[in-house]
Amino acid sequence: MDKWVEYFENTNRNLFDQCLRNRRLIELVIQNTPAGGRILEVGCGTALLSLILADHGFEVTALDISKEVVNYAQKRACLGKIKLKFIQGDSFNLNSLFENRFFDTVCHSGVMEHFSDADIIRGLLEQRRVSKRVIFNVPNSRVKSAPNLFGDERFLNQEKWMELIKKAGFNKVKVFGGYDLPRYVYFILPGVFFNQRFSFWWKYFSKHSIFVCE
Repeated sequence: MDKWVEYFENTNRNLFDQCLRNRRLIELVIQNTPAGGRILEVGCGTALLSLILADHGFEVTALDISKEVVNYAQKRACLGKIKLKFIQGDSFNLNSLFENRFFDTVCHSGVMEHFSDADIIRGLLEQRRVSKRVIFNVPNSRVKSAPNLFGDERFLNQEKWMELIKKAGFNKVKVFGGYDLPRYVYFILPGVFFNQRFSFWWKYFSKHSIFVCE
């Protein structure tokens, strides 16, 4: 069994948790992508993020380098009339798969922290070539310990991420924080805490950073 498939099987991955954990990322992708636009999720894993975005009406492609992961994601998805396609491919060689600026948005969550500085820059360069913008979510240096880690994560601070993003050629970058709270807190905190007008506060104490790069 592929090591990532085994990891997904042993961690509780479902649409409900994905919506809670990646709520801010999902909001930002929706806000910054034209209605019905093309989205590429690289390193899709379970492709639950792709499924959510496809259900919202976007034309989504879910890409992963592992054939076993792609097969696993396809088996989990109930597609119906949703515009979601799966493809096996290398996110560091996207130009061999897609034309320049083919997508409106490239998105991913929990992917880039598994790579070296040089590979992060190289990966973002590829994503910038095939898309008008890149929106991604990573854990940051506020993470001291966390359950269900894969084991090779690098917890970089926001300044370091900004440095790498700039080196990849992005000139316009906005930083947001994720709503990374225990599930029960969502039912305790008043809704104002999740109002988009106050969302800038999250980037100062969230353990996840979301970057909107153009």
